[in-house]
Amino acid sequence: MLYHKKKLGEKLGLPTFNHYYNIPITSLEYDLKNLGQSDVYIITFKQDNNLFVVDITHQLGHTSHFDTVSLFELDKLLSGIAAVPLAAVQNIQILSFPDKLHSLNPSQRLKNLVALYYKDAEIMRYLKTTKNTGDQVTRYQLEAERLERQGKSFDFFKYVSRGKIREEDGLAEVSSKDYDFIPDFHPFLTSPRSQQVLSVPVTYFDDKTKQTAKIDIMGWYIKDQQLKIRWKPKYMRKRRWRSSRISVDIVTDNYFFQGQIYRDSSAPIFLNNLNFDSKIPKSFLPHLKNQYQIFMTLVKEQKRLALLRKVRLNKKD
Repeated sequence: MLYHKKKLGEKLGLPTFNHYYNIPITSLEYDLKNLGQSDVYIITFKQDNNLFVVDITHQLGHTSHFDTVSLFELDKLLSGIAAVPLAAVQNIQILSFPDKLHSLNPSQRLKNLVALYYKDAEIMRYLKTTKNTGDQVTRYQLEAERLERQGKSFDFFKYVSRGKIREEDGLAEVSSKDYDFIPDFHPFLTSPRSQQVLSVPVTYFDDKTKQTAKIDIMGWYIKDQQLKIRWKPKYMRKRRWRSSRISVDIVTDNYFFQGQIYRDSSAPIFLNNLNFDSKIPKSFLPHLKNQYQIFMTLVKEQKRLALLRKVRLNKKD
């Protein structure tokens, strides 16, 4: 992928005194014919450190939601810029965005934009230094870089069928709608072939009731300085993924999260009583155990920080 940067005035042949002459515009050069024409663009701008896009169907002419962003051919850009508030014109970035990508799942447009521009440091700074999209952009950039390191091209068209339930060696793939909205989400296991997040089956033994329950775990993330695990029970036919905060039991000092793993009751789920299911392929176990160890290291670090906070609070008393 090659990036060609110009001023809008140069691209359109505007006189240098035109107010829009110096607006930066980036075009793409690629050899993937199935992406469609490259000479179509989206108009982005910043206002109050938030990122917006021009959406001519919106009553304001712009929105912070990328799923409704409008696509403009080169000769229509000036009419699109008219939707940008005057105070924000100096913060406009016009970016080439292939029409075939635009026609895919609208909820993936920001992700696809990052996949196109993650190697352009200037544009990445522009997209990441925003309050409303910065975390998402950072996560999408890390994913694109990871795929490149693994020698895989970013598959823009996989989102068309992402709703289908598929399996990788007996393990179910997780729909991206169950984690895409979580900034900096870390899966425990991904498919070596498709890079889709996999559902990890585990067995839980309850020391107190002597009951055994089966659950699936997906991964972890930190929100508001709290470590959370993404999981779902198996006793229900229509079970959904949920997030639970990791805590430390005051009595036993063991780590746990709370959840309804039985049909009629909620219970603490202690991490030291979780065991990976035997159906997990042996070839997946080294990577899975490594990722789980990273998670457990974070659990212990959260405990350390909590203890430090308590010490500081006690010193103030």
